[in-house]
Amino acid sequence: MTLIAQLSDPHITTGSLGVEAAHRAKDAILRIQAMSPRPDLIVLTGDVVDKGDTDEYVLARTVLELADLPLHALPGNHDHAPTLLQHLVDADHAQPAAQETSRCYYRIDYPELTLLCCDSSIPGRHDGKLGREQLRWLDTQLTNAQSSSVVVAMHHHPVPSGITAMDDIMLTDAEDLAEVLRRHNPVRRILVGHLHRVMTMTFAGTVVNSAPSTYRQVHLNLRPEEPGAFVEEPPGLLLHQLSAGQTVTHYVPVHHTGPPIGRI
Repeated sequence: MTLIAQLSDPHITTGSLGVEAAHRAKDAILRIQAMSPRPDLIVLTGDVVDKGDTDEYVLARTVLELADLPLHALPGNHDHAPTLLQHLVDADHAQPAAQETSRCYYRIDYPELTLLCCDSSIPGRHDGKLGREQLRWLDTQLTNAQSSSVVVAMHHHPVPSGITAMDDIMLTDAEDLAEVLRRHNPVRRILVGHLHRVMTMTFAGTVVNSAPSTYRQVHLNLRPEEPGAFVEEPPGLLLHQLSAGQTVTHYVPVHHTGPPIGRI
């Protein structure tokens, strides 16, 4: 069995407004550390920081280094991939793409898992795109995957969520991604962030899980004419349990209101 803890969208920033975001990201990591059994790894599906500035990544690295298990980060639309790489590569939290060294997509192999971390960020934009070169890389990695359990992680969602403000800035080359995925055995999961909500979607023969933000959540508003908004809902994370032939995903709130009560 492999346990993947998925964090997303901490939006770590500096200054007086940044205290809460960093504090909540720290609490999420400490929540993972307290789990039993402990996850094998953490995947952070983008928007590590809020503006892509150097000082934000310095703080983010300090927070992420609280984790004493492997942590793999990838860029979101609020990140700046080259700066993310500059500050997180030597902490083993990210890797540059061999084909496009200013972008952050890479493969990690575990005994029972192949993790493919993708970079859907576009400099200066909030929508996402993988691009032709990265899709070719993904096709090759899926062909050569060492494990029967393959998980793909990226920031932008490839399926409309019904929240117009977020679907206006979703993955723009989702059909090209679907074409690649359909050439291979179904991946176990596609893990995304960006939506700041827990959602489950089907796409190209597999399941897409979006994680909540460790900072703040997007309001669930399915009226297309209304603007998007944030809402004060609890921060959380996802825990993906991969075993032979089966994948189960749990939503985990960051804070408990108390210990377990009695027996079921």
